[in-house]
Amino acid sequence: MSSQASEKEYRDEQAYLDRTYSEIRRQIKTKSDHLEENYATATSLGEEHYEVNSRKDIGDFADSLRAIDAHADMSNFENEQLRRLTTTLKEPYFGSVELEMNGKSEVYHIGKQAILAELSLSTPEELLTGKKEEREDYIDIYVYDWRSPVASTYYNSKTGPTQYNSPEGYIPCDLKERKQIKIDKEKVTRIIKSGIYLDDVVLQEVLSKSSSPKMRDIVDTIQEEQNDVIRNVKDKKIIVQGCAGSGKTSVALHRLAYLLYNDKKITSDNMLIFSPNDVFSDYISDVLPELGERNVEQTTFSSFTEGIVKGFTHIESYLEFISKYYDGLNTEEQNRLNRFKFSNDYREALKKFIKRKTDSYRFADNFSLNGIVAKKDYLNRMVENLAGVPLQEKIDLITDAIINAVKSYRIDKDLLRMKIEKALVKPSFNPRTVYNEFLESEEFKQAYGKKGNKVTKEAIEYPDLIGMLYLNYEMTGYVENNMVHHLVIDEAQDYTPLQIEMIAKIFRGASITVLGDAAQTINPYFKYGSLEEMKAELGDTARYVELNKAYRSSREIIEYASKFIGDTKVIPVRESQDNPVVVKEVSKEQLFTELVKDILALKEKGFERICIITKSNKEATAIYEGLKGSIDNITVITTASEINPDFLVAPTYMAKGLEFDAVINYNSMENEYEEEDKYLYYVACTRAQHDLVVYNEPKMKKKVIGNGTREEKREN
Repeated sequence: MSSQASEKEYRDEQAYLDRTYSEIRRQIKTKSDHLEENYATATSLGEEHYEVNSRKDIGDFADSLRAIDAHADMSNFENEQLRRLTTTLKEPYFGSVELEMNGKSEVYHIGKQAILAELSLSTPEELLTGKKEEREDYIDIYVYDWRSPVASTYYNSKTGPTQYNSPEGYIPCDLKERKQIKIDKEKVTRIIKSGIYLDDVVLQEVLSKSSSPKMRDIVDTIQEEQNDVIRNVKDKKIIVQGCAGSGKTSVALHRLAYLLYNDKKITSDNMLIFSPNDVFSDYISDVLPELGERNVEQTTFSSFTEGIVKGFTHIESYLEFISKYYDGLNTEEQNRLNRFKFSNDYREALKKFIKRKTDSYRFADNFSLNGIVAKKDYLNRMVENLAGVPLQEKIDLITDAIINAVKSYRIDKDLLRMKIEKALVKPSFNPRTVYNEFLESEEFKQAYGKKGNKVTKEAIEYPDLIGMLYLNYEMTGYVENNMVHHLVIDEAQDYTPLQIEMIAKIFRGASITVLGDAAQTINPYFKYGSLEEMKAELGDTARYVELNKAYRSSREIIEYASKFIGDTKVIPVRESQDNPVVVKEVSKEQLFTELVKDILALKEKGFERICIITKSNKEATAIYEGLKGSIDNITVITTASEINPDFLVAPTYMAKGLEFDAVINYNSMENEYEEEDKYLYYVACTRAQHDLVVYNEPKMKKKVIGNGTREEKREN
């Protein structure tokens, strides 16, 4: 339930906004002046230091360096504060809550960044005593950060008795009023008072906007189920299964921002995002800076492995791998082999091989280190008694046994362990050699029916990369990454159980947020029934959450796309625009004429970003070549593309994760979507926010036309 504010409320809010802007500008000037002074001082000290350093003793020399460093640190601190303050100028806040506590009501304005009153607002007496007088004109905090404990009432609570979790525990309060406030060019243009959660008017307005080349933050429209994930610090591992357009990636980025706010001991350098590709990484790169935080490092799985799996001319990426399938470049035997390498049978065969291989290792000689001598027969009996124990655990147990046997605790345990591993596994261990041994092993042949093709040093294909990496880690050990405190795995449905197992072991000290949608898989060889299956690798304590509300696409698009995959859980949030999905029969001869006509028509409707989506990269490239002379500012999305142009052409697997005002979905007769491609087709359809047009070629065996669509037939 919501209501409009009175004229007096608008005047009062504008007055408060004016004071807020005045304070922001005062602070910006003060900090700019401080920054200039610090920079000038640091420069002067530096010049003096290098002019006279030859005449200084070592103590003075060190003091001079420390003084320069101190001023440099202060400059960096002031510069960071200035950067954060500057981001608040566009919109200092977007809402407010009035809370009553202990019989006293107070209004808290909520924004992307906290805006605090400077000490200069205090009286001389307050500065001396440290006590603040009760004065109406004293404003301690102008705006509260959206991540602050008190701001949680803005997102989750309806009016009436509620509470929020603070460092001191839960604080009971009474939510008297919540306002959603729109600010444009330093003017309050709208105030909506909403009693039950966030009002639909604002949300629908945001959802109806045109898409943009970069993902926007959703801080002013975060919904309750999203907020629960963002602020969850209790669960170390969270698996988020979210339908297309549920805001999964936005939730992950806002969660990172919240964790940075909540734990001052970590920085952006302590976070890492596993992203599906470089195009997607660029697409989401503005969100954290919009929230006042620095970007975190992003990597793809293939890029992450480059420093580990060495000696190859080329390491195939995930997108390169699947593009060969959709471009029809694989033989039936290659597809059969790839399907096996993503199966549980392959996984079990690999684990059996690793167990047999590691159980066969023996000490060839007596072991000695710094006067410690252990007979090889004694060590090998120990190895035999530990048959079936994972190799790295086996090495740990042997290390502990030797230390206990000599009753000396002055031994460097890490050095001893490394020497034992080298003596047992042998220095000649080579991942490619051992993996090729697996491809020719009985374990592989029994599971697949025949041996596999050897991996050469020229290039390694994506499925073999996963297998070789797993073999390498299991046999030489997982080196824990202690720098990363929080890890995000986006589009997790593209990761196999082996990959999730490896990542969980490498980042075992970190909290992990996994996000994906089993219905949006683009891997033709593997699919999860549910992302909850990842608990087997992440641990039973991992919290599983489903986000079933679709915010991106119109109701008509969601209903059209969902029926192909039989998904009844998805709840469209956007209001119906009475704009059915259009399905056409378009021949090859008509293709470019129809595309130009439809692109111009969609542009006439006010759509700024339009994408033609194809099943394969080959089709995307052909359409781009045919249109570039007729449509300005058009590009084809590749792994290295920028996505800023208004008109784009992309294969589905490159468009995944992105969104556009309108999509033209091309279904070619030579490479039509089959039953096994239904999830890929679902991805293609749900990239559209407002309009979806489907092109079928005439005389196709299967036409992707569903209930509730409008079909336009063409005479050929």
